[in-house]
Amino acid sequence: MVKQDSTSSRPPLTLWTNILYGIGSIAFGVHLTVLTSALLLFYNQVVGLPAAWVGGAMALTLIFDAICDPLIGEWSDHTRSRWGRRHPFMYASAIPAAVAFYFLFDPPLGWTKGHLLIYMAGMLMTVRVLLSLYEIPSSALAPELTLDYDQRTSLMSSRFFFGTLGGSSCAKTRPIRWACCPARGIGKRRWSRAS
Repeated sequence: MVKQDSTSSRPPLTLWTNILYGIGSIAFGVHLTVLTSALLLFYNQVVGLPAAWVGGAMALTLIFDAICDPLIGEWSDHTRSRWGRRHPFMYASAIPAAVAFYFLFDPPLGWTKGHLLIYMAGMLMTVRVLLSLYEIPSSALAPELTLDYDQRTSLMSSRFFFGTLGGSSCAKTRPIRWACCPARGIGKRRWSRAS
C-alpha cells in the first residue's frame, strides 16, 4: 500500500481550479499555431521579405528563446514575493505579450526590407520572451498547487486540452487568413497602400 503524502491535509483541487489553470494555456496554443503557420506567410507574402530571411530570423529567435527559457525558470524559482514565486511573472507578462503580439503583425510602413527584418526579429524575440515569462512559471505552478500525482496529472491534462483547443480554434477560424491575405485585413488596410 502506498503511503499518503503531505497533500492529504490539503483539500483536493476542484474542477473550477482545473479549468482556470488550463485556460491560461490558450494563449500559448494560439501563439504556437500563429507563429508556426502564419508568421512566415505574412512577412513573405504580405510584407514582401524573402522567405529565407524570415526563416533565418525565426531560427535565431528560437535559439535566443532556448537560452532565455532556463534563465527565466531559474529566476522564477528563486523569486520571493507576497504573491508567491510564479504569479508576479504571469501578471507582469500577460498584457505586454498581447501588445507585442499585435505589433508583430502590424509592422511600420515605409521601412526598407532590412529594417523590417530587424523589426520582425526584435518583435518576435519580445513575444517569445514575454510568453516564456508567462508560460514557464505557469507550468511550474502545477506541482506547487498539489503534490498528489493524480491531481497534477489532471492539471496538466487541463493545460494541454485548453492549449490544443486554443491553437486548433485559431487554425480553424479566420484570423490567420484575415491577417495574411492581401485582399483583406492588414494587407488591405495598410500594405496595399504601400505597394
